[in-house]
Amino acid sequence: MNRKVVPFERGADFYFGLSFKHIQNGKLKTALRYIEKAVKIKPDDSYMQFNYAGLLAELGHIEHSTRVLLHIINNLDPDYDECYFGLGCNYLQMQKVKKALEYFEKYLKISPFGEYAEEAEHLADMLYLIIEANNNLDDEELEKIYKMEEEAIKFMERREYEKALINLEKVVEKLPNAIPAKNNLSLTYYYVGNINTAINLAKDVLEYEEYNVHANCNLALFYNKLGINNLVERQIKIIKKLYPENEDYAYKIADTLGCLSRHKEAYDAYKRLLRMNKKNPQYINLMAIAAFNCKKYNEALGLWDRLKDYDEEGYLGDYYYDIAAETKEGIREFRPLPYICQLPKEEIGRRIDKVYYFLSLDKYEIKDLLKKDNSLKDVIYFIMGFDKLVLRKMIFDKIRKENLIELEDIIRRFILKPDVEKSIKIESVFLLNKIGSKEPYHVLLDDEVRAVSIDSDSLLKDEWKDEWEDVKNITLRMMKNYYNNEYAKIVEDIWYDFIRSTYPDVPKIGKKEIWAAALEFAYCKFTCKEVTQQQLAEKYKVSRSSISQKSKIIFSYIGNKFGERE
Repeated sequence: MNRKVVPFERGADFYFGLSFKHIQNGKLKTALRYIEKAVKIKPDDSYMQFNYAGLLAELGHIEHSTRVLLHIINNLDPDYDECYFGLGCNYLQMQKVKKALEYFEKYLKISPFGEYAEEAEHLADMLYLIIEANNNLDDEELEKIYKMEEEAIKFMERREYEKALINLEKVVEKLPNAIPAKNNLSLTYYYVGNINTAINLAKDVLEYEEYNVHANCNLALFYNKLGINNLVERQIKIIKKLYPENEDYAYKIADTLGCLSRHKEAYDAYKRLLRMNKKNPQYINLMAIAAFNCKKYNEALGLWDRLKDYDEEGYLGDYYYDIAAETKEGIREFRPLPYICQLPKEEIGRRIDKVYYFLSLDKYEIKDLLKKDNSLKDVIYFIMGFDKLVLRKMIFDKIRKENLIELEDIIRRFILKPDVEKSIKIESVFLLNKIGSKEPYHVLLDDEVRAVSIDSDSLLKDEWKDEWEDVKNITLRMMKNYYNNEYAKIVEDIWYDFIRSTYPDVPKIGKKEIWAAALEFAYCKFTCKEVTQQQLAEKYKVSRSSISQKSKIIFSYIGNKFGERE
């Protein structure tokens, strides 16, 4: 009797419910995957679409969220009032002020007593003031100005002050009352050495906003640079009277006092900042530095010890703890520490030198050094994160070449770091496999720790290129009717094993038919099938020498595994 197999399919409500559970657990990216499945099954469900838009916005995909909301009111439900409020919020986040106002007003017209009516009225009033302050410029013009300002900030971060100056001058010319831009322009003039202009711009801001935190702090720095001590003291008195509830402003005050080497005042300011956010590792470290600079050694030691609980890497706490302990014991002379949240340049240089020394050794010398120097692994791990492109690549090549299973643990730590790119994590997994590290490999991917197997096709699915797939498909098509039914799986395994063995430096494919012929040749060698490269050259219409060249590359990476070579 024939039985029809009916596949078990989940419904949209099931995936929507799963998405909601993951949102409650704070796993937004996982929630997004499930809600995408739900809306794909039920594309006309406006409620699901609205929640999809909300999750997209929460994850920062504002433009995509906006497209979904517009689709709802244009095609599914024009009376879905919350969509208009959501569009207002999205356009406001995209800094399209007039467009945001338009949708807040539409929301209030459709739902004057709605759940978000009070908030919409408040935002609309605020937007009227912003539009007036922005000289009633259109959103498109404002968008150009905002982009110019963002670009200027990036220039400042890269210390390209002349470029930043050009942009900020244009921004302030178009928007004379743009306080943040004027403060940044003031700072930029300071950095290029035009302190008088910097002072005048800061004073302009204070005429408009007397207790502006940034302008008052900047003036203190400017006067200090000129050596006008009485004016520095005046500014410090003003700054100490400012008690902003905003974290960024509180940080600016503490940072300024630290830069001025006013350690007692900086200590008080960082203490206030730490009360605002007790678990911020940056604040804990800076508070510890301020305590150390005030010679409160026990407090500094306690803070750096506490820092290890919040700083995943832990290297800052360890480094400064040792300095404080040695200074307290009189082993090291007291010297004030700079208010920074990174290792000093000389320490980073020392660690880089140590890694270069490691790279110069052979396998047995490295093993001997690892036994003698307990800090070597930590130094290598630090440099892998510090320079992910050059030095990390050199370290990986060394580990691969010398088959250093002794460094397995730092690679496993490395693939759990949130700031490491996915492609580098996959390369790390392949490296672990190459040096004989046992599966599974626990990798942080999309905010989740996943147990990954090297043989899982899913490992490379996001990185798998069309040209790799084309080579495999050409081979399978050309082999059809020539071999038994088992060939397809073996060909796929050979090709996948070759790609993973060479990843991320997979050879350039070029003419696909050559690689396809080489892949068939590899299959025949591994399965003891009789075939010559000349026969395959005629079959694939390529040269015999090109097949020989590519097959040698394939065998050089996976020949040992299959026990064959050309």
